[in-house]
Amino acid sequence: MRDDVLTAIVTGGGGKERLVEAADAILDAAEVGPGVFNALTEQANRPRWRDKIAELYINMLLSGPQTHAVNIVSNTLTAMAQLPEFAGAALIGRARQAFTRQALDRVLGSEVGARAFGLLQGAREGARMFAQGLRTGEPADFVSKVEGQQFRAISGLKGEVIRVPTRLLTAEDEFFKGVARRMELNAQAVRVARGEGLTGDALRARIAELSANPTDDMLARALDYGRYLTFQRKLGPSGQDISNFANRNLVAKVFLPFVRTPINLLKFAVERSPAAPILREWRKDFAAGGASRDLAIARATIGTGMGMLAYEAALQGFITGSPPTDQAKARLLYADGWKPYSIRIGDTYYSYRRLDPFSTTLGMGADMALMPEGMSETQRENEAVILTASIMGNLASKTWLSGISDLLEALSDPQRNAERLLERLAGSFTVPTGVNQVARVMDPTQRETDGVRDAVQNRIPGLSDNLLPRRNIWGAPIVDQGGLGPDIVSPIWQSEAARDPVNLELMQLDYAPGYPQRKVGGVELSPEEYDAYLAQSGQAAHDELARLVRSPEWRAMPDDDRIDAAQRIVREARADARAQLFGGSPAADEWADFEPVE
Repeated sequence: MRDDVLTAIVTGGGGKERLVEAADAILDAAEVGPGVFNALTEQANRPRWRDKIAELYINMLLSGPQTHAVNIVSNTLTAMAQLPEFAGAALIGRARQAFTRQALDRVLGSEVGARAFGLLQGAREGARMFAQGLRTGEPADFVSKVEGQQFRAISGLKGEVIRVPTRLLTAEDEFFKGVARRMELNAQAVRVARGEGLTGDALRARIAELSANPTDDMLARALDYGRYLTFQRKLGPSGQDISNFANRNLVAKVFLPFVRTPINLLKFAVERSPAAPILREWRKDFAAGGASRDLAIARATIGTGMGMLAYEAALQGFITGSPPTDQAKARLLYADGWKPYSIRIGDTYYSYRRLDPFSTTLGMGADMALMPEGMSETQRENEAVILTASIMGNLASKTWLSGISDLLEALSDPQRNAERLLERLAGSFTVPTGVNQVARVMDPTQRETDGVRDAVQNRIPGLSDNLLPRRNIWGAPIVDQGGLGPDIVSPIWQSEAARDPVNLELMQLDYAPGYPQRKVGGVELSPEEYDAYLAQSGQAAHDELARLVRSPEWRAMPDDDRIDAAQRIVREARADARAQLFGGSPAADEWADFEPVE
């Protein structure tokens, strides 16, 4: 059995420590007698309750149609992106050969065509592997995006039903592994045959022979390449330790359900950036020279160029990155239909947030261009600060790191974020992601949740619309505008820019009102009262501001007077709303210490 397959079995089983412990116990039992040996062997292979909970939790997370659409689109884009990268490597190798005027170990231009043909030819092999993965639920190379599943923890028919999401994910990746392996085998066949000095019919015959009967080295390269393009390469010691810890610890598994894929996604993005030399794998390829070095340089160069294009496009307003750290500015942007991590075409924003690994490159390029706007002069001059802030913002936005991100936020500010963490966990453990995505399609209005019960209700189709809507600063309900294509599967969500005159004018002034306080005159408003208060006061303020910003008086005012006028209108609108809504309550007229609106 191959070493890499054995390694996959060991790491999939929760690490060598667990297997060693089981083996030692079984050997000890064998010395006692066959009966004890058989009983202990059965016990060692019996799943524990935490294995069953982890299996159920992972499958609930992966049950959404959008999750599988993201996987398919991401793998497709990654495979297609290989063609320009290898073309770039071929150009670099050809330039080296022109200077040395001798045969070199390099990527050949004809390999690019072979890979392109393999991209299509591999679909047939991939379809066969997809069918096998769908039938067995097992990857052919013992490596999948689902870590630590060394056995089917939940038995019987219910287990088979519960494991449908991971079975589908495995089958999808098997398809793309088949495509990737055929691409690599075709390219390797061309390189080996050309390296033998063959031409004409002899060359074509040799290429066909190698493609049909590849060498062991070609097979090993193809196997590794399939894992590389599906982000399933073996982790280094530190990464594998984290993965093993998460697989052994149920609490850690909840917050870090996936380790191998996120780390490989991040490496893939860094490999295509100016920071590529920090990766051990990139330095190894560079030091190897020849075709490996050419490809490493091509990947870093093309990825950096993509980031530079994103940088320039962000300056022109065609790409967005992280939300502004200035909450006031963010409130107005969101109210006007702005969307983070998106490409703007006309007045429509199309989200690229879930198109990993390329979303990281685009997001970092956009942040490098836009993030300095919210920084001090000293911070702007420190590129390391900007780059670090960009990386942290991009990582925090990733769905596969949302668990650990929410945990860190809860630990840093328990009073504000702990309840949100509990709500997220309760929702994830009780309502599958697929059901939640159906609820979002049926009811695209974002909802307020106050406690675990509301969080669960918000994920159930037909029940979420009984909750109060979330409202923007002007009191309008926040409604998701759907995706590109069918909403239930689309990973690309869109939003129309309102280009509202009030929002545009206030953004020019760098001013935005805050949300009203939930207490009026020291009395805590009920959720229903606050909803009515926010809706009425926000709409009234917006209507009056819309009239003002179109008037000649507004154009004649200096900026400071415009801000004063906007603040006065917001205060008066809220005072009127309080008088109308709470006129007979103790909270009605206690406005001497009104809440700030800046």
